[in-house]
Amino acid sequence: MKFLAIVLTIIFAIARIMGLIAWSWWLVLSPALIYCAVWLLVLLIATIIALVMN
Repeated sequence: MKFLAIVLTIIFAIARIMGLIAWSWWLVLSPALIYCAVWLLVLLIATIIALVMN
């Protein structure tokens, strides 16, 4: 999933810079942001489970 997020972000950024798409930068960077959000969610859930089990 990490490789896909990086590749999509690079493709979208190049297309945005070249003027092929007129998306906002939030949408262009969304694959990387979603990847980071998923990992933060996993970390949060693991922390909560560790606190409850303690």
